[in-house]
Amino acid sequence: MIGQAEVIVSTDTEGRASTSASLVYIILFSLALLLPSIHVGLFGWIYFMIPLLVLIYQYRWRNGLKFVSAGLILALAVSLFISSVEIVIFSAALIPVGYSLAQSAFRSDSPALSGFKGLIFLVSCWLILLTVQTALIGVNPIGEFLGSLDSDIERTLDHYRQNDSVAPETLVILEESFFQMKSILPKILVSMMINLALLVIWSTMLLGNRLVPRFTGYHPWPDHQTWRLPDKLIWLLIGAAIITIVPAAPLRIVGGNLLICIGLIYIFQGFAVMSFFLHKWNVPQVVRFLLYAMMLFQSFGTVLLLILGIGEVWFDFRGSKKDPQDYQNNSDQ
Repeated sequence: MIGQAEVIVSTDTEGRASTSASLVYIILFSLALLLPSIHVGLFGWIYFMIPLLVLIYQYRWRNGLKFVSAGLILALAVSLFISSVEIVIFSAALIPVGYSLAQSAFRSDSPALSGFKGLIFLVSCWLILLTVQTALIGVNPIGEFLGSLDSDIERTLDHYRQNDSVAPETLVILEESFFQMKSILPKILVSMMINLALLVIWSTMLLGNRLVPRFTGYHPWPDHQTWRLPDKLIWLLIGAAIITIVPAAPLRIVGGNLLICIGLIYIFQGFAVMSFFLHKWNVPQVVRFLLYAMMLFQSFGTVLLLILGIGEVWFDFRGSKKDPQDYQNNSDQ
């Protein structure tokens, strides 16, 4: 039986591609890096697909990583002529996380461990980019962003203050809301960036688990509805919640950021629990996707997913602790 680490999964002979096909794959990847820099509003979504492409390329062809490298070099060369080198480099920072996820899948790492490794790779790349950019231009991009945000808020408030049609009561509410935004956003900016990284990794793994089998016949990870976090992680969530109520403000900020990040991870687990039961009850696929969308984009839905994710630790809704093998396979998540 072929082990996952040995797999070069391709319908091509031994995972090789012809010269003309290789050029097509290289150009496609370079376009994925270049298009967001041409028009963010139209092609910005491609930015989040880069790790998925890297994952698919490594599964699909023996020299998939060479295609990725060649596509990056081509994109950098073209970006010199369209003045978008910085954006292409920022997009390229997502390549290592795709590589990390593919290697974790080849080693048969659990989804939780694969995601953790991917998070370390992505956050490290972003920190390196932030450090290099700060050193080169002498300005911290985060500080520049917060300063720009403060200026925009002040301009917006001045506009409302000069508008006679705005009622005094409404103006007071707006001022209070903007003040809270200015004071809270800098404190949770770290957790916002980490959560963005978590969303990129989670979506890459979900889509990869659906698309890789279609191109290669292999699953990088077990079916999504079986994904489970380590039970001991719940103590980190409890610890973060306790830290948020201590008198020391710096500790409260750390605890709040940690609570936001761990909370999102348990929302992911709640999503897997919901997926498990929708499959078990044979809910039509169209209805499933509608329910997924409602849960992810409604505040009540995310709270429910969080409760499901945390409750799974103690109540084991899916019965995975009793019989880890007693799961039904599902490719229609």
